[in-house]
Amino acid sequence: MSTNRSPLGKTLIIVNPTAQSGAAATAGEQAQRFFSLYLHDPRGFDLVKTERPRHATDLAAQAAGYDTVLALGGDGIIHETACGLMQISPDARPALGIIPVGSGNDYARTLGITDRTGRDLAWLFEAECSRMDVGRIDFDGSQGSGSEYFVQTFSMGLDAAVAIGTYGLRRKTGLTGDPLYLASGFNVFGLNYRTYPMRMSLDGGAWLQLESLITAVQIGKTYGSGFLITPEADPKDGLFDVCYAHGRVPRAVALPVFLGAKNGRHLGNRHVRLERAREVRLEFEADDYPMQADGEQIHGRTARITSIPGALTVLVPRMNENAI
Repeated sequence: MSTNRSPLGKTLIIVNPTAQSGAAATAGEQAQRFFSLYLHDPRGFDLVKTERPRHATDLAAQAAGYDTVLALGGDGIIHETACGLMQISPDARPALGIIPVGSGNDYARTLGITDRTGRDLAWLFEAECSRMDVGRIDFDGSQGSGSEYFVQTFSMGLDAAVAIGTYGLRRKTGLTGDPLYLASGFNVFGLNYRTYPMRMSLDGGAWLQLESLITAVQIGKTYGSGFLITPEADPKDGLFDVCYAHGRVPRAVALPVFLGAKNGRHLGNRHVRLERAREVRLEFEADDYPMQADGEQIHGRTARITSIPGALTVLVPRMNENAI
C-alpha cells in the first residue's frame, strides 16, 4: 500500500472532547479516521484528548518535534494551544491549524473557515500558511501576577462579563452561538450594569481617565460569536484595534450600543471610541473587574497588552475570501 505524505508534516491533533456538548469528541473520531485513511500510516500524526483545563497548553508547549499542531474544539482550546506554542522558540515553533467545533468560533471567522462542525478536513491539505499576530498580556493583582497570550480578543468590562457569563449559562441552558451570547448579554445589562473606573495609555502616551463600559483590544474583527466590534481589524498588521465605550451612559442607551455591535453599528455612538496601538496599558481601581482573553477569564488590577507581529504561522483556507 502506498503512503501519502501530508503537506502538514508530522501533525499533533489536540481535541477537547467536551466542546460543543461533546460534538467535538465525535469530530475527533472523524479526524482520526480521516487522517488514517489519507496517510495510510498512523505514524504521520498523533491525536490526544485533553483531560483538564490548560492541558492543551501543556501539550502544545511540548510539540517542538511536530510541524503542525491542530486544535479541535472551540475558541478555548485554540487559546490554550496558542499559549503553549508561544512557549516554543520561534525557530522550532510548529504551525497552528484549527478545526472549529465550538460555540463562538471567532478565530475561525478571522481565518475564513466556514465549516464549524469538524467534518470538512480536506481543506487542511491545500491550506496556505500565513503569519498572524499574537497579543501578550502581563497582569498583576491580589491573586498574583502572570502572562497570557491571545489570538483574537482581549476585553475588560461589560463585554468581558458577557463572555464569562456564558460559562454557566451554557451548562444550564444548552444554548450556543448567538443565542448564548445574547442571553448572557441581557443578564449582564439587566442585573450587573455598571461602569468601570480605570486608566488607559496607548503606546506610552498620556493616561486617559475613563468610566469604561467596555474596553476591547482586538486582533480580529469579532468577539462574542460574531459581534463586529472592530470592523477594520487586520490580524497581520502588527496593531491592535482598541474599541472602548466611555462615560456614565444610561442603561437604555448602552443596551442598543451593545446590540448594535453585532453589525458594527455601535461605532456611530458618541460614547464609543476606536484607536490603534501596539501597546495598551490598563490600571483598574479594583482587581475584580471582569477580563477575558479569547473567552478565558483573567484576574488582575493592572494589565500591559503588547502586540507580537507575525508570531504564529497559521493555516488558512486557500483563496480564503470568507475571512472577515
